[in-house]
Amino acid sequence: MKTVAFLTALLLSLFTLAVGAANDGYKKSYFGATRVGSWAQYTMKTEGQPDMAYTNARLPDVDGHQRVEVRVEYMLQGKLIPMFTSYTLKNGYALETDALGFGKAITAMSSRQPGTPAQEMPAAMLDAVRKTMPDYVASAQFVGTENVGGKMSDRYRYTQHHPGTPAQIESGELWLNDSVPFGLVRQTAVTKDESGKVVSRFEMLLVDSGVLKPVIDAAKPQAAHASSMTLDEAFRAGKVELSVSVLQSPGDGSSLSVMFKNKTDAALKLGIPAGVTTLDVGTPLDKLRVESAAAQTIDLSPSQTSGPVALAQRGTRRAVNGSFTLSVYEGTPLYSGSVTMDTVKR
Repeated sequence: MKTVAFLTALLLSLFTLAVGAANDGYKKSYFGATRVGSWAQYTMKTEGQPDMAYTNARLPDVDGHQRVEVRVEYMLQGKLIPMFTSYTLKNGYALETDALGFGKAITAMSSRQPGTPAQEMPAAMLDAVRKTMPDYVASAQFVGTENVGGKMSDRYRYTQHHPGTPAQIESGELWLNDSVPFGLVRQTAVTKDESGKVVSRFEMLLVDSGVLKPVIDAAKPQAAHASSMTLDEAFRAGKVELSVSVLQSPGDGSSLSVMFKNKTDAALKLGIPAGVTTLDVGTPLDKLRVESAAAQTIDLSPSQTSGPVALAQRGTRRAVNGSFTLSVYEGTPLYSGSVTMDTVKR
């Protein structure tokens, strides 16, 4: 009987190991939405530190190489500081296959802050980055499916080993959804040293995501009808400036008064489509989402400023108080004014 019991236990153990091995890795592809121009924005909560805004974006490809930009905004001496890091990936690597584990494919990397030139990383640092960037799929084990913020997401456990003195082990969980650029909806992790002492804890939670239209090159000659542009096109091309006031009622930032200035020396027919228009406006707003109940057209003479236009503001992270001016210069969003940001319900 003891022999039978031992063999039964052994078979059950081997079966469990086989099932565990079969479940390693992702059970399906989650990254097909990571197209050129797509982005995903997160709130990153780290134990003992202020929350940070964290945005992944896929940049246009260059010579067959896919590229990623990671934007992190953190508090330093009471000021919100944005940092941009751009990664160029080896030819043939597809973010649509794995948009989270791209670290192993990095061939070039640079970092910058607004108003400063990008700093290219030397080869030695690139090698270190490739070794330390996460590769979750290698240890991912499927746990189940859960609703996270209204998105049915597959949950995985993972383990990452970080070399060093002392070495550290990160144990975490990922919630993945294939409708989201970069696939990630939520992540939690605890890092411990070899003695078991907790070094850090963090959580990342998806705030918003979307796809930007291709940026218009204002230096290129435009067709004869180029004076007729949508708000999104004109803003990204640096042809229109927005003066925005957040109305006090109803108090959640949902009502805006916006004046539009033609920054060019030619007449501009500015089209505001019905529905939501998302503008990439940089720090501190990041994204300004304005909604028009109906399509409207504003005719602006050179350097003319329109009268106030009533628009709604959408999105969970938004300006709830203040007034500010937004424009774009040589592809970089510019902001001036005073504004209070808050997270509100849709």
